[in-house]
Order: sequence, then structure tokens, then C-alpha cells
Amino acid sequence: MSIEEVYVAIGGAIDTIQSFQELGLVAPYQDAYEPYSVIVEGGDLMVYGHGIAKTVWRWGFITQSARNLLKTYCPGKSAIVYVRIKDDDWEWAYCKAIMVWPKENPPITGIIVDFTPELRILQNYGESLP
Repeated sequence: MSIEEVYVAIGGAIDTIQSFQELGLVAPYQDAYEPYSVIVEGGDLMVYGHGIAKTVWRWGFITQSARNLLKTYCPGKSAIVYVRIKDDDWEWAYCKAIMVWPKENPPITGIIVDFTPELRILQNYGESLP
């Protein structure tokens, strides 16, 4: 088990956040935390970031039962969740986020390939919960 599995966490409320290890799930790979969702090149040739912070969790494959457990946190197309992720300095941070359920590939013998929920509008609380 990697150290990452101990720290990546999810919860439907701040007081219910649990690590993936506690949930019995393999922790996802996290794409880079993007503090801006839109990059604009200005007329002065400077580059400006605008928009919302976001990242993506990636599983190359996930079991149907693990997917079903994650679905309890996001029963619709999106839901507010609380997560522990790496921020743009690659430091652990608690965040409030909107989890957007991905378009799913159909399961093959109980396995879903390329499962990638997005976490957007990340409200970064830092290392401790509010």
C-alpha cells in the first residue's frame, strides 16, 4: 500500500471524510491541481489565469463495487463533496469541491476501465479542516 492511499480522502460532509484506505478502495491517481480553468494570453503577452480550480481523479480500472461506493457520494451527475488532495504546491489540502460524475465505459466482468471523475470549484482549506 502506498502512502498516497492513506491520505487521499472523500466525504459527503466535513465530519464524514474518510481515507480511501478506510473505505477499502484503491486511491486514484490525481492529475495536477489547476488553480485556473482558463488560461488567457493578454495583449501585453502576459498569461493570465481565470476561472475555477479543478483536478481529476483517475483510475485505469475500478471494480464495479468500488464504483458503486463512490456513487454514494455523487448520486446524480454532480454533488458537493469534501476531499483531501494534493494542491498546486503538491501539499496535502482539504477542499470542498463539486464532484462531476464521468461518462462511464460499460463494465467488463465487473471492471470499469478509465474511470475519471472531475473535482471542480475547489475551495482549498489547507492542511486542516475548517
